[in-house]
Amino acid sequence: AAVARDFTVSYESSGTAWGAGEACRPLDEVCDNAGTIGHAGNLGVVGLLAAVAGQICLLLYLFLRKRRDMSKVLWGAAGAFAFAWVMLLASWAAFASAMGGETTCTIVDVTTRKAARVTGSFGDILNGGSYSYGFVIFSWILLTGVLGLVVQRVLFDMKNPYGVSEKEADV
Repeated sequence: AAVARDFTVSYESSGTAWGAGEACRPLDEVCDNAGTIGHAGNLGVVGLLAAVAGQICLLLYLFLRKRRDMSKVLWGAAGAFAFAWVMLLASWAAFASAMGGETTCTIVDVTTRKAARVTGSFGDILNGGSYSYGFVIFSWILLTGVLGLVVQRVLFDMKNPYGVSEKEADV
């Protein structure tokens, strides 16, 4: 039995769907919602870069905290992770919004091997999403735990400032 999709298909004969070239095309050549998807991707990249900055700050804190006061670097790590958390959440929300939005895309019909213009929900056209969507959600969930642990360490260091020995702080 054939699987029915909830979108409109049209076979327009208005010329060539794609010129010769690469098999992978920019989204703006295929779908009319490339801007929204681009924003979701850009937010995800900013979140990734902020998480990398937070990780670098966290590693600096771990390696140098016994020799000098690194509390400001730990605060920087917490801030970077919090910013990454917000950016990944925004990326998730932007892509989820695009998935539910109406769009028109040019796809290859598997039965006729012809280009077809389809109009419908972007999520229906994509058949549910992509792996990167799941990766962003999973990264956001993991980052929530990391952020909680870093904030816990910031609070610990506020109660036990640099200069107090670790043995006295543990008692």
